[in-house]
Amino acid sequence: MAKPILEKDGNKSESGINIPWYVAVHSHPLLNGKYSYTIAIHNVLERNPFPMADFDSCLFGCYDTALLALNAGVEDAQA
Repeated sequence: MAKPILEKDGNKSESGINIPWYVAVHSHPLLNGKYSYTIAIHNVLERNPFPMADFDSCLFGCYDTALLALNAGVEDAQA
């Protein structure tokens, strides 16, 4: 996968335990000018149960801007 366009990391707390998360925004694999995100929770890359392409099973969503994709990924990571 290419270098991320945007990245953000942080921690969430569950039962008093800090769990690190990381979100990276990439170009959408099928639609030019659109963006998707990947998430890693506790250093484990999350897999999309409904992948948008056979070759990118870790990408989520389709957003008009990189910032929208980043915000959606952060919201998902913190849930």
